[in-house]
Amino acid sequence: MDNQADTQPSEHHYDLTVIIAEEMASANLGLIFSTLRPSDYPAVEFLVCSGSDRTLLADVPEKPNVRIVTAQSDNRIPLLWADGIREATAHKIALTTAHCVPTNDWLDRLLAYPMDGNQVAVGGAIENAENDTRIGGVIYLLRYVRYTGARPSGPARDLAADNALYRKADILAHEDLLKIGFWEPSFHERFLAEGKSLEFDNQLVVVHHNCYTAKQFVRQRYSHGIEFGAARARTMTGPRRLMMIALAPLIPVVFTRKIMASARQDNRFNLGLNREMGWLLVFVLAWSAGEAVGYIRK
Repeated sequence: MDNQADTQPSEHHYDLTVIIAEEMASANLGLIFSTLRPSDYPAVEFLVCSGSDRTLLADVPEKPNVRIVTAQSDNRIPLLWADGIREATAHKIALTTAHCVPTNDWLDRLLAYPMDGNQVAVGGAIENAENDTRIGGVIYLLRYVRYTGARPSGPARDLAADNALYRKADILAHEDLLKIGFWEPSFHERFLAEGKSLEFDNQLVVVHHNCYTAKQFVRQRYSHGIEFGAARARTMTGPRRLMMIALAPLIPVVFTRKIMASARQDNRFNLGLNREMGWLLVFVLAWSAGEAVGYIRK
């Protein structure tokens, strides 16, 4: 494994680079790679970006087209994605996380997208594993309710980078954003402002297999909320930032309403007053507190 970790990028030309950000989800790597089958796709480069101890990455196969990229600064997923984007050798890059397991046709679909003209990104659907835990189900509702297979395919203004394909050059053109990590809402906003297009394809599917504990996810939400708030604050005028700080107590209300509005469009979600709703509120509050701190810290 050490030899694999130290291997430099080869001169091989790859048609696609798959970047898997691993944050507290190494247990899924065996299932992910048994589905992706790197040996069957020599024209695809696979990068596992992780800050975990190497003993936890034993299920990463030792193949010429598979590499481990050690986290350069932080183990948070957007920063791991940024590390992988810089290391990628293909012009097309697919992002996902080790909390998601691709379906059997995922790679074939990614390879088939031409990604030319104004089209800069294609995002896919994220479904939840059957018989998931209570916490896993709540995390899925919180993060992916807008990206289920029930969403119609077509032009989009938002995508989940946990299952998305991009042109690398378009991302690298915005180094001011990438230096703080690949936070996809900021990039999507830039792309649309440039006249480029995003597309959602509900046939491009990964399945969410959560590995976070409740405590780990609370910490993750708070940390990500800080970075999100700080990233937004950097683009704001002073008065607008002060307004956002003053309105911070409303963030949980706005966030929860968005989640519930999306969930009501899919009858698989039960939004009654139960333990699941309690955990949802805890996670929303953790993010909201972090976002408010981000606006203050800048």
